[in-house]
Amino acid sequence: MKVLLYFEGEKLLAKSGIGRALAHQQRALTSVGIPFTLDKNDEDYDILHINTYGINSMHMVNKAKRQGKKVIYHAHSTEEDFRNSFIGSNQLSPLYKKYLISLYSRADQLITPTPY
Repeated sequence: MKVLLYFEGEKLLAKSGIGRALAHQQRALTSVGIPFTLDKNDEDYDILHINTYGINSMHMVNKAKRQGKKVIYHAHSTEEDFRNSFIGSNQLSPLYKKYLISLYSRADQLITPTPY
């Protein structure tokens, strides 16, 4: 088994909680001897483990599903987190929620840090 850890916008998010999650996941896989790659062009993987929710992330999920690969999604973001984050975010949050539901529902396994 080999895992592709996909992380969209790694440099932008490196110091965020999501960025630290990637480092934790690398250490966890290494500690139990599971091979992984960070190379999105590496086709030799069995499981896509994804942390981000951008358009490229959606593309990676769809590609993995077409290839019959399993997808594990860490759902770091929610509509509730999005609300009140910038001017206009509350008006956009219903659309954001629909996008996240569409994206997260493509996963074979969803891991969340919050009950909602």
